[in-house]
Amino acid sequence: MLKQDVLLILGAGGHGRSVAEAALLSGQWGSIVFADDSWPQRVEVAGFPIVANIDTIPTLISTITAAIPAVGNNQVRQAWFQKLKDLGIPIATIMHPSAIIGSRAMVGEGVCILAGCIVGVDVKVEDGVIVNLTSAIDHDCKIGMFSHLSVGVKITGNKEVAPFTFLEAGSIIAH
Repeated sequence: MLKQDVLLILGAGGHGRSVAEAALLSGQWGSIVFADDSWPQRVEVAGFPIVANIDTIPTLISTITAAIPAVGNNQVRQAWFQKLKDLGIPIATIMHPSAIIGSRAMVGEGVCILAGCIVGVDVKVEDGVIVNLTSAIDHDCKIGMFSHLSVGVKITGNKEVAPFTFLEAGSIIAH
């Protein structure tokens, strides 16, 4: 990405703010804006502008480079992901700079991997997945689309997480 690139984050809640922080720290984005259904009553979150609601995203197409749905609800995240696809808006993947991603890991579109996470060798993280703070995924795992690994989830090697799964904070998927 180029420094003038504009990232649109869908959802100005806690997860959206976490995604904005990771995107900002990555240094990949010239600016970050939000779309949230609280707009136009609310026009700012965490120092970033809220410029539209979810229904008015089409008016932004010429002003943004890519977008990411940033809401914890797996079904809503998938619906917003599909809306972006239908509009032809490129889907961003955001990785916090402190995350460790194996060189052979495959990470899909619209994935967010937050601070302190580890994604091991030959892991496949499908589209729309959230890998939240300090989660760790060992070798040869598959994380199904639009799943949400909450804070501190640990998954040992050779495991599969079904699409749309929510794993609570501190969950351990072991042998």
